[in-house]
Amino acid sequence: MLLALTGCPKKEDYPLIVPIGFLIPVTITPSSGTMLRGDTLWLEAHFSDSLLDRNSGHHYRVRPQDLVLNSGIFYKELLGIGKSPIGVARTFRIVEKVGKATIDGASTGSFEPLYDGHRYQLRIGVIPTKAGVLSLSLLLSPKNPADGTPALDGFLPFIYLAPTAEDREQKAVLADPFYVINDGQANNFDLYSQHVKAFALESGVPSETVIYETKSTFTVEVK
Repeated sequence: MLLALTGCPKKEDYPLIVPIGFLIPVTITPSSGTMLRGDTLWLEAHFSDSLLDRNSGHHYRVRPQDLVLNSGIFYKELLGIGKSPIGVARTFRIVEKVGKATIDGASTGSFEPLYDGHRYQLRIGVIPTKAGVLSLSLLLSPKNPADGTPALDGFLPFIYLAPTAEDREQKAVLADPFYVINDGQANNFDLYSQHVKAFALESGVPSETVIYETKSTFTVEVK
């Protein structure tokens, strides 16, 4: 047992895990809280491949050969506090201008920005054909380019982190990444919180929940 104990590596011998949580800016316009059926919401993105890490404030270059920015949208109708939202993805029509977008299921769709070697570009039209209070929540679920497996909680070998002052190795791991709509300022969160239970308003909720509801979700009343 003495030999086994002396042979065990110390905590300092293991790499220090550093979570990297990317924040990616997009816009949805018009940002008004009301619109008419058949009008178009434009989802647009024009961002550098140098992505912001919300934990450190640093930027890291992320190309498709490093990490595939697998992206989706939850389309929901909000039926009121105390009632579960329902999926309404198939009531939307999509217009592709730059990049690709599809409706995949009852509540989900996907989109893929165009990459030109330095920047990601996207411009798609999202057209509701159903009246009601509707929310669009953007999802970011990156995948490994080699085999298409989910990359969340996995190492990011293309990101180099210098050793600590104590010469301990550091390794980057993908934490929850998010799209941020309209700088997180014009998403009609007040309308959202009037028609569904908003966990972001409660104390002690994880910061990821707050970001998802207040910054990654856009709500509009369609008449």
